[in-house]
Amino acid sequence: MRVTTAEIKHGDCLEVLRASPANSFDLIVTSPPYADRRKHTYGGVSPEKYVEWFLPRSEQFLRVLKPTGTFVLNIKEKLVSFNSGVGDSIISK
Repeated sequence: MRVTTAEIKHGDCLEVLRASPANSFDLIVTSPPYADRRKHTYGGVSPEKYVEWFLPRSEQFLRVLKPTGTFVLNIKEKLVSFNSGVGDSIISK
């Protein structure tokens, strides 16, 4: 019988990822803030600065993801209604 264990990490992703060793994640699922649409929840990131805000996080995703790992990114340009789906885009590395 095969036993599988999982660890879920919760926190500021930059802090969690920087503290994690390279090539240590099998799966990353992320749904980053929807720019200025979620100001009250996340502090807001203006659309003009969104790429600048996201790039350091994407560098860490790449660093910690195992070569055989999977990266799931759920992102929309604006939130119109709640969608309970897992993700809009699935990208395998």
